[in-house]
Amino acid sequence: MLKRTIIFTLSCAALLGTHAASAKHIYQYTDEHGVVHFTDVKPAEKVAGVKTTLVRTESQRMLRSREDGVDEDRTIVLVNEAGGAITAELEVQNATNVRTEPAVLPARVVVPGRSEIRALRIVAVNLAAGYRYAYRYSYALGDYRARPDAVQHYALPFSTTGVDATKPIRVSQAFDGAFSHKDPSSRYAVDIMMPEGTQVLAARDGVVMSVENDYYGNGLDMVEFGERANNVRVEHADGTMAVYAHLELESSRVQVGDKVHAGQVLALSGDTGYSNGPHLHFCIQRNADMDLVALPFQFIGANGDFTPQQGMTLAP
Repeated sequence: MLKRTIIFTLSCAALLGTHAASAKHIYQYTDEHGVVHFTDVKPAEKVAGVKTTLVRTESQRMLRSREDGVDEDRTIVLVNEAGGAITAELEVQNATNVRTEPAVLPARVVVPGRSEIRALRIVAVNLAAGYRYAYRYSYALGDYRARPDAVQHYALPFSTTGVDATKPIRVSQAFDGAFSHKDPSSRYAVDIMMPEGTQVLAARDGVVMSVENDYYGNGLDMVEFGERANNVRVEHADGTMAVYAHLELESSRVQVGDKVHAGQVLALSGDTGYSNGPHLHFCIQRNADMDLVALPFQFIGANGDFTPQQGMTLAP
């Protein structure tokens, strides 16, 4: 997700754009009392006769708004459901006979993870004269004020535990990769070929900002699969964010808001989304004036720190 814009008129809301669909496993079983259960929580192994169906669901916005007060004196509250900071910009349009707090718009606010902020107040000046307004906000992940720590290096984001040693783990696409690392958000990403089910590890300490765990399927149709890669996003102390993508369906081992340390298992590698084979997509991003941009980085190696190169074999 790079940027999303939402527009409202008075208290009636309409979301611009569409959400990528995801999926959930729905489990059906009959208990010892003959009661049929439908649940998205996987039953214990001892439960017999479990049937499972994969159904499509809709992903949710990480930032939403709530309107407090009455129409003539309304406060817009932004609620951040992600585990890390989100930057939002608000403005009022087509306004007649209203004043705002803050008075100067558009206004930019940073909403910390798992919190809410009273971001904008809209007040009718003269009730007898009638009034109208519309407001909108856009948002991007991360704190636009953050300054990345230039000396940070990253541990390799995978474990070879249980991996077939005859199948080396290689970099299939590195910085400025011609296949898909061409836009600012992925220019300095690295794709690491690895068998599905490989343990994906945190490369640096941080807080889990978001988890997308319910996508299935893969292919090279950008419209169909471009936003369907399971992923975990981790926010670091300096405001940068690591993205671990193309993960296996329902393999996440962490939840939004969890504190994680380097080397901790986050999920299992997979082959979901815009992909032509099993691999892990890893990159470091920051919010650069409301746009997500990737940053160059180095891995920590046994023989010193290094920049990943296409074709390079990696081993912890």
